[in-house]
Amino acid sequence: MRKLCLILSLLGILALLFFINFTEPKIIKISSINQKYLDNQVKIIGISSAINTYKSNFTSFTLEDATGKINIICSCSNIKENQTLEIVGKISKYQGKLQIQADKIIIKNKSP
Repeated sequence: MRKLCLILSLLGILALLFFINFTEPKIIKISSINQKYLDNQVKIIGISSAINTYKSNFTSFTLEDATGKINIICSCSNIKENQTLEIVGKISKYQGKLQIQADKIIIKNKSP
């Protein structure tokens, strides 16, 4: 009986670890991002603009959808103007403004 309980407990822990690591949040609109999302993961889709790349392989750009815009920061160098991007990242605050620290970026279309 003890072995069965131990095995079931371990399987439950493994299932939780799998769920936490391999699930992504639902896509939300940029306009709905507010203080309640601070330090939480979000997923958004939008068009890239105002790209600034720095020497330390750090990039900052604006992502805009039909409802608003937000600043994205990442360690990426392949982002171009007017690309449709899907971003998964954590909401943070910098100089009083909300931004997203991108963990995953998917390029939905290449810029011309």
